[in-house]
Amino acid sequence: MAERAHRLAEYCRDRLGDGLRAVGFHSDGDVELAYLRDDLKEQYPADRVQQFIESSRTIHRTVDELDANMGDPQASLHMLDEGLIVQFHFPGEDVVFLAMDSGVGRNFTQFVRECLDEMTE
Repeated sequence: MAERAHRLAEYCRDRLGDGLRAVGFHSDGDVELAYLRDDLKEQYPADRVQQFIESSRTIHRTVDELDANMGDPQASLHMLDEGLIVQFHFPGEDVVFLAMDSGVGRNFTQFVRECLDEMTE
């Protein structure tokens, strides 16, 4: 998962520039931020960053409860006051997530497909 998160961070830094806020992953026993925008490092203390990651875990648990007849979730978008969170769901491996400024999400579907391609090539 760490490799996927780092690949996604590199891709999104090039693609989104300053619109990218954070990239990381979480699984049952592991969590890592592959990227955190410099101004956010100064703005948010470590406990606030940890709270963000726990929010992502809570969102993931909710997504996991979706009706299996619809298929496995591949990605989900969540709009919050401070921006957008995209979660990329890998069955049995948990989640790679990114946070971005809300203005970035205009062409969500195309962007998600490109991100998935970047992580699975």
